[in-house]
Amino acid sequence: MNLQDMLRKRAELLNYADSIQSTAKHANRATTPNEESIIASSMEQVDALDKQIAERRSQTTLSGRDVLLGSGGQPGSSAATRNTGEMVGNVRMSTPRVILSQDYLNDFHAWLGSGGMQIGAALYESGGGSTGGFVVPVTVEGQVVSLAPPDAGVREVATVIPTAMDIKVPRATTISTAATKAEGTGNGSNLFTESEPTLDQFTLSAFMAGLQHIVSWELAQDVPAFQAFAITDMLLAQSIYEENLFVNGTGSGQAQGLIGNTGAGVTGVLVGTDNYASELLDSTFDVMGTLKTAYHNNASWLMSRATSIVLRKAQKQANLFEPVFTTSGGKDYLHGRPVVYSTAMPAIAAGATPVLFGDFKQGYVIGDRGGSGINVKILDQPRATEGLIVLLAYRRTDGRVRRSEAIQAITLHS
Repeated sequence: MNLQDMLRKRAELLNYADSIQSTAKHANRATTPNEESIIASSMEQVDALDKQIAERRSQTTLSGRDVLLGSGGQPGSSAATRNTGEMVGNVRMSTPRVILSQDYLNDFHAWLGSGGMQIGAALYESGGGSTGGFVVPVTVEGQVVSLAPPDAGVREVATVIPTAMDIKVPRATTISTAATKAEGTGNGSNLFTESEPTLDQFTLSAFMAGLQHIVSWELAQDVPAFQAFAITDMLLAQSIYEENLFVNGTGSGQAQGLIGNTGAGVTGVLVGTDNYASELLDSTFDVMGTLKTAYHNNASWLMSRATSIVLRKAQKQANLFEPVFTTSGGKDYLHGRPVVYSTAMPAIAAGATPVLFGDFKQGYVIGDRGGSGINVKILDQPRATEGLIVLLAYRRTDGRVRRSEAIQAITLHS
């Protein structure tokens, strides 16, 4: 195994360990004992590779040297002793050290020895031309700048369980009715009224969803951080897709969404001169009265961040003696209950339901088939003749409203 292979293998091991930890973090859970064992094994291999890499570098006389031309330096002069850089006024700006592969150095010296006639492929690492551009390297930052993830809060507040098969969950839909009974006379009259609760059931299943990335061997090799970036991107895409289903899903062939399947709460909130703002704020008081006491201790709010800004503005305009929308320790609270944000929640509009309030752990259940981790597979064989790697990410999951009265809605007038 040459030095580049060692470095590539080391990056793959670190990326794999990081993807396991990222998966657990996105699923809001601790890593399993099996995952911990895999991470520990990967790190042991990294430590072993570090020793081999250090030994191999010590044996390579050119690996610790830079090629300098056109700036007063000599080919092979040490980077630790040179002083190069652009003069700005009376100050010499420092030039960062450029690290090139061993193949580049070999091809560069072959190019020099042939008088510029022999041009190896590795020279193109510099991105220049044969007139001197080959010694002006072009480097790629090792860290890919990622986009910030959107708010996805349903998994945070719902009950999440692993499943191995479809689960039939029975639930009560009505409570039995008690009635006054007159004193019995012994002749079979004045009997207790018969009454039984009404039951139904729902099925917590599992539906497959996922995506794939196609990565060229060149990209995976030239940008070691790209594989980790691609995996993180797939995990994020999976979470975004599922979050929308947990809020708006039809329940047919996919998760059942919260919207339209919870308690009615407060409906028909009229629009005012401030485009629902004050009416929506008033409704946050009213909806608390529709939630039964048993659900209040663990109750929270679910809304988009944009809706929370509307509520904050309405609070400010109303000049409430006691502010109801507050922030403490970096966490937002409304009427003393935590506010959880989801980008998938409907925006404020006619007929929309922009706010839900209740005990989501009692009201909504998510079942992940085989565990909550998002499965990631790296396939290097199916498209090897094209020089491509296939990255797969998938999870089988379902979500169902199991107790509609535990969550109450605020629905705007249409």
